[in-house]
Amino acid sequence: MPELKDSESRVSDSASLARELVDKIAAIATPPPATPKPQAPEPTPSGATLEGARMLLESRSRFVSPVLPAETRMRAAKSLLLRTFQIVTRDQTAFNMALLESLRTAYRELDDALQGIHAETQVLRQREQDLASRLSETLARHQLRLDALAKDHHGSQLRLDALERGTQTEKLARTEGTADISTVLQRLDDELRRLKMEWTVLRRDLREGLASASAESGAAAMVPPANDALRAGLYADFEHRFRGSEEEIRRRQTADVAFFRGAPGRVADLGCGRGEFLQLLAAAGIPAFGCDANPMMVERAREKELAVDRADLFTWLSGQVDASLGGVTAYQVVEHLPPAKVFDLVELASAKLAPGGRILLETINPESVYAMRWFWMDLSHVRPLPAPSLAQLLSASGFRDVSVDFRSPVPSSEGFGAEEAGDPRLAMIARLLFAPQDYAVTGVK
Repeated sequence: MPELKDSESRVSDSASLARELVDKIAAIATPPPATPKPQAPEPTPSGATLEGARMLLESRSRFVSPVLPAETRMRAAKSLLLRTFQIVTRDQTAFNMALLESLRTAYRELDDALQGIHAETQVLRQREQDLASRLSETLARHQLRLDALAKDHHGSQLRLDALERGTQTEKLARTEGTADISTVLQRLDDELRRLKMEWTVLRRDLREGLASASAESGAAAMVPPANDALRAGLYADFEHRFRGSEEEIRRRQTADVAFFRGAPGRVADLGCGRGEFLQLLAAAGIPAFGCDANPMMVERAREKELAVDRADLFTWLSGQVDASLGGVTAYQVVEHLPPAKVFDLVELASAKLAPGGRILLETINPESVYAMRWFWMDLSHVRPLPAPSLAQLLSASGFRDVSVDFRSPVPSSEGFGAEEAGDPRLAMIARLLFAPQDYAVTGVK
């Protein structure tokens, strides 16, 4: 019976081989059972990784073209049958191999590209850190320079004020005929001129320092703000020269104090300047405070222990509680504003005033040729406002008891003489040429 056993053995081996081949073919067409995922690699700094794609390609490549292990039983016969099946599936196998190789090539190219992007990202980050460091150092260096320039300017201004007072004293002494004063006066005049030149140089250095900082940092060109200390000093000089001294301004504003007696709250003086009207209100026991954008004006007002903030008047007034103010004043302010901002000012003042609150707006009278001769001396003036226009704006905004008070008459030495002033034929010309220089519009909420 040995022949029967050999026959049964061969049949068993053939069946076993067939089953293995069927299993391998099924393995090609069917994904393998899920296996535990390997731990994902740490992502690159750019946040991208292709490790998962690479592992997937390598794990699936063994199913493209099956190979029998060397220790397989009846390996020769099984290989023959496997090659027989491969004849049927060779087109699919070739396609699978080509597709696999294409995916491997795409993976390598994409991996190289990601590595390049990562390297470029590191370079850009380093450049960003270097630029930020350079910008910080540049700004710090120029801030120190600006601080030094500001200190120099303050010292120069103090010396300038002292010299001007000395010059006035020496000029008075010269009128008394003192011979030795001429030499001293000449020296003081030379020193005064030198200090004014020094002030001009400080302004130029400040602008050049800001331009240099802009160039080194790569930022947009910077310019000094409109209310910087040096420009503020120039404006204070304009104010003193063309508007008048503090004593003169207080004298002009004294009559306005009575309008605010009994006001239902504090009086807010917008653009309060050196604080002349705030001084008058304080002396009358009327609570008041104010704001101004000019730092030198604010410092002068604070020297008098007045409640004054350095701020833009619109921002400052917007910060006040609605219906909380007893009064709002703005002396020689509206001519510095474009028309739209004048509307905004009146509307904002109306919102912040309590019922019964009072408003007073003083400005230059454009109906006076004499006054308009001086109007454009102040380079910050925008346009004159006729009295009827400003009065109508208050009325249209809901204020009652609106009135116009013309003030600051032209000095008699500058206008017509007594004979011309009494001639009725010249009355219209006199009103045109020598009308009062200022007017104030008042109203009650």
